[in-house]
Amino acid sequence: MKLRFLYILPVFFLFMSCDDEADDEISIEPRHSAGKEKVVDQTISTNFNENSFKSKVETELLKELHICDPKAVSDDDPEHPSCSPNFFRFFKLNDQTPLKDGFKLLIKAGVNGFPLRRLLIFERENDVLVKLNGFNGNLIEERKSASGYNDLVIRFPDNVNGNITYYNCLFKWKEGKYNYVNCEVIDEDVPRRVRAEFIDSMGVEIKKILDKNDMIF
Repeated sequence: MKLRFLYILPVFFLFMSCDDEADDEISIEPRHSAGKEKVVDQTISTNFNENSFKSKVETELLKELHICDPKAVSDDDPEHPSCSPNFFRFFKLNDQTPLKDGFKLLIKAGVNGFPLRRLLIFERENDVLVKLNGFNGNLIEERKSASGYNDLVIRFPDNVNGNITYYNCLFKWKEGKYNYVNCEVIDEDVPRRVRAEFIDSMGVEIKKILDKNDMIF
C-alpha cells in the first residue's frame, strides 16, 4: 500500500511528551485503577514469532474466512500464508461471545502481499461471519468499557515528507461496530500526547488523514 504524503499544520505546541519507549511499537504510561495503587497495564505488544493458538478453533476460523492456505507446508511465506499463529493473532470480541462467534483478528504485515498490519473485527450473524470493522493499523491497547466491548487504541502509520509518523487513535463500540473517537498520541521521533483542550479539533484533522489514506474500511 502506498501511503500518501499527508499532514497538518505544525502543531508542536499542542502536545505533551510521553515517557520513554516501553517496546518497539509505542510508549504508553501504564494506566492505574481508580482508587488503587496497583498498576494496570493494558497495552498490547504482538511478536508473531512467539504467538500461539489456544485451540483448534482459531485454525478453523481462518479456513472459514479463506484468508490462509490450509495446505501450505511452510510458515515462512507471508504472501502464501499457512493457517498459522506466525501470521494471525486472535482476540475475543467480548467476554460473553465465544471465539467462534466473534473476534478481533490481527494480521501480520506482509500477509497476502499487504505491507501493513491489519485488524479485522468479525461477528457471526445467521451462521455467517460478518466483518464489522477493518483497520490498516496495529492494535496496541484494550481498555475495559461499560458497554462490554473493550475500547481499542489502534496505531496507524502515515508517510509525512518521507518520514513515518504514527497516530494512536481511540475507538469505542457503538451501534454494533467500533467508531472513531479521537487521536490521543502523535508519534514522530518522540511520542507526544495531544493536550486535552485540543484533542477534539485534532481528532477531526487526523480522521481526515485516516480517511484519505483508506486506513479504516
